[in-house]
Parts: sequence; structure tokens; C-alpha cells
Amino acid sequence: MPTATFTFRHFSIRQDKTAMKAGTDGVLLGAWCDLYNATQILDIGTGTGLIALMAAQRTEKAIVTAIEIDQDAYHQALENIYNSKYKDRITVINTDFRDYCNSKHLTFSHIVSNPPFFTETTGSPDKKRMLARQAESLPFDVLIKGVAKLLRPGGKFSVIIPWGEKLDFVRLCALNGLHLCRKTAVISREGHEPIRTLLTFSNEILPLTQNFLTIRDRDGNYTMPYKCLTGDFYLKF
Repeated sequence: MPTATFTFRHFSIRQDKTAMKAGTDGVLLGAWCDLYNATQILDIGTGTGLIALMAAQRTEKAIVTAIEIDQDAYHQALENIYNSKYKDRITVINTDFRDYCNSKHLTFSHIVSNPPFFTETTGSPDKKRMLARQAESLPFDVLIKGVAKLLRPGGKFSVIIPWGEKLDFVRLCALNGLHLCRKTAVISREGHEPIRTLLTFSNEILPLTQNFLTIRDRDGNYTMPYKCLTGDFYLKF
């Protein structure tokens, strides 16, 4: 999605002010996370506001709080949300997640995050893009400890992370009282190894469900499961 504006079915995403563009990871998480009975939703690191807008679209009355550390991305999210029909249910805050956790706050029924996970020190000439993707800007342990503090009893926490990071992430969550209850391995193309994993945790122990999702078939066409998952958002495939 490299264009300055990306149009979804019920909202548009402008992304000319922020280094991190809307992408497949965000769409996957926004479409996949279970928001049943969610009343207060927190989107950590909202970027363009994509996941916050998807969460508002998927729920009738839920209140969404979206936090973003980068000032340019914050203003971009404000613009996108203000120009949407969901603006009355979404609040955007320009803050560091660490500071947010230490301030007066609500507790949330569902927390979502497409967290930074680019850990190499080279490979991106854009410093803002590196900040957005490098794990040092929001280490997993800081994210998880904050989520454990903000999640209300029976609440859920959903993330998308690299496939190779899943075991450490699940272990860190368990150490903080967050129990894995749903897992989807994401395969970019049929016949390839997983590249991402979608995970949901709860502070209550629930049965674990797990499956896989393949985005494209061997011919490069979008698969039916992927179309079904994201069809309420994309205008066309």
C-alpha cells in the first residue's frame, strides 16, 4: 500500500505524513482480533489509525483509544479519524506507552498492537521508519507488562509478530499472567513457511484454538480464507 491515500470500504487512510504506511500486517490484525463484547479498546502504536478505525467499524458502540509516540503519525491518525464516520468513538493520544501506563487511565476489554519488531540497526535509511519498527522503541517486555496492567479481568490482548518470535513472546506473556488462547500462523504464499503469527492472550485461562492462514495461493492469487477475513475492508482484491 505505497500510495498517499488508501481507500477502504468505510474509511480512507492518508499516509503522506508518516514513515510507516498501512500494510498487510495491520489489516490482518484488525480483521482477525476477536472484538466480541468489546466495550473499551486500546490500540497501541496506532500509526495511521488503521487498526483503530477497523475496530470501530467492527463494533457498534465500543470506545477506541489509540496511542502513538511519533508526532507526525499522531497528526496523520487524527486526520484519518476526523475524516471518518467513527470519529466520535475514537480518541488519539500522542504519548509514549510507558508514560501512558503510569498515568491515570481506563482499563480495557481488548488491547491490540502491531508492535515494532525490526531489530536490525541497519537496513532502513528513514530514521522514523526505524523508530516505528525497531523493537528498542517498545521492547516486548515493556509492552507486555503494560498490557497486563491495563487489561481488565477477562479481557483479551491481540498482536501480530514475526513467526520466529512467538515462543519468546508467549513465554513473556505467561510470566505476566497472560495466557495464550488463540494462535494463527500466517503464510504469505502456499508452500512457504509461516512469516507471521497472530496471537490472542487473556488474563483468564481459556481453551487454546489454533490454525493457519495462507494469503496467496501458488499462482499468486488471494486465497478464499484471506478474502473472507478481510472482505469487509478492502474495496476489491
